[in-house]
Amino acid sequence: MKAKLLFLAAVFASILGGCGDHEHIVTGPGFVGIDDSTVDSAPRLNVTYTDPSTGRHNVDILSDPQSDGDIAFNPVLNTFTVASAVPAVFFGVDSLNGNLPEFRSFLTFPLDGITRQPVIPGTATIDSAFVEVLVDEVSFASVVPTFLDLVEYPFRGLRELDFDSAPVDFQTLDFFSSDPGIFVQIDVTPLMREAQSMTLLDFQVRFSLDTTVLGPLSTAPAATAGRTVHSGRRALDNILSNRGGGSSTTTLTQKDLASRHR
Repeated sequence: MKAKLLFLAAVFASILGGCGDHEHIVTGPGFVGIDDSTVDSAPRLNVTYTDPSTGRHNVDILSDPQSDGDIAFNPVLNTFTVASAVPAVFFGVDSLNGNLPEFRSFLTFPLDGITRQPVIPGTATIDSAFVEVLVDEVSFASVVPTFLDLVEYPFRGLRELDFDSAPVDFQTLDFFSSDPGIFVQIDVTPLMREAQSMTLLDFQVRFSLDTTVLGPLSTAPAATAGRTVHSGRRALDNILSNRGGGSSTTTLTQKDLASRHR
C-alpha cells in the first residue's frame, strides 16, 4: 500500500456523520487510485459543444494538477489530511478491517482558459462530455461502487470542508479490479450541462466510495454513468498541455487569478 497511508492508521468508524444535504454510511471496502503524474496520463475532459456563432467543436481539457488532490478523514482523531498536486489521487477505504481512514479524490478542469487550455463559451450548448482517467490501483474489492459528484471548491484551494460539501449533482459508476493500467472514459454529460447552466468557471468532480443515501436525496437516485475502457497510449492531438516544458503545472500570475474573482 502507498506510503502515504502508513501514517494514517486509525479505527474506521462504521457510520459517518452528515454530508451536506444527505447522510451516508459506507457500504463496503474498496480503494481506487487515479494517475495524475504526467501529460500522458493526466485526467482529461472531452467536450463536444455547439456555439451559436461558431458552430460545433470538440475540445480536450486536462485537469489542473495544483487543484487536483485527495482528502483523508480520520474518524478517531476527527482530522483531515489534504494533499494537492500529487502524482496520484485516491478514494475509498483501503482495508477490510476498517482501521484506516476514508479517502475522497478531486479533479478540476478549468473551463475559462486560465491554464491555457480551450475555453467552453458561456453561450455553448453541451452535446456530450466525458472524463477520462488512467486507473493506477483498485484494491480490496473486485468491484468498487463509486459516487461521482459535481462539486465546487476554490481553484487551487482544496480544503478540509470539501470532503463533506454538498454535491451540486451526482452520478454513480463502478470501478473494477481489471482497471489498473487502463484508461476509463466516463460519460459526464448531465454533470457538464449542469455546470454550464450554472456558468461555473471550472468543471470539478469528487470521487468517493458509493454509500447508502438517506434523507432528501434518497427520492432522486443518481443516474448511472456510462463508461468505456481502452489501453495503450492515447491520442493527444487536441490537447494543449498545461504541463509542458518539464513543469508539472502552468504558472499563473496574480492577475490571472484575480480575474476569476475567487
